Amino acid sequence: MKKLFIVALLALGLNGFAQEVSAWSTKKVEKMTTELSLTAEQQKLMLPLFEEQKKLYDDIKANPDTKDANRAKIREIGKQINAILTPDQVARQKELKANK
Repeated sequence: MKKLFIVALLALGLNGFAQEVSAWSTKKVEKMTTELSLTAEQQKLMLPLFEEQKKLYDDIKANPDTKDANRAKIREIGKQINAILTPDQVARQKELKANK
């Protein structure tokens, strides 16, 4: 019984360390999945990148002085996102942007 209690406490404690994912990041991944047919692996790789972008956008709002540096970081993350995509997905993404 004591072991079960310890295991339960550990499980509850570790859940507290799980990183919260913002709705913004989730929506971005869902949209890209719908538009570009992302695989599950691509989705897993992109979610933390979108989280980082969200933090940078929030920092720009809070600290306008960091705008240029953060915009450069956001562009680098965009390059990392494009590197995850297949050539067909990149072409489809460019096509979608051109139609907007």
